Amino acid sequence: MPQVASRGNGMVVGVMVGVVDVLIWKHFVGPSVSDIKGDFQAFDQTIESTERTALLVCTGFTLVVAGFARSAEVFAIGGMVVLALDFATKQANAVNPQTGGMADPSSSSSYPMPSYGS
Repeated sequence: MPQVASRGNGMVVGVMVGVVDVLIWKHFVGPSVSDIKGDFQAFDQTIESTERTALLVCTGFTLVVAGFARSAEVFAIGGMVVLALDFATKQANAVNPQTGGMADPSSSSSYPMPSYGS
């Protein structure tokens, strides 16, 4: 069975998938990373839920296109873009806007951790 995407086409399609992933991410998450850092409280529930939705949609889109193209390059490039967007958003959501530094994770109400102290 012939390969649908040659090496050069896989790279081009991968870059296009990355661009579409950025647009999908922007649609779901909305504010930019700098807006999240400055205007939202650390560990904001809305940012976390929209980030998870954007992650699922972008991952699904990347997998579908990579499957149709039968190209590992499409999967790798699109996947790297999704990982970078997810990391940047998660890091921005953990910043305390008053101090500009990373917030204390124990102040988060989104993923409460049990206290292991005695």
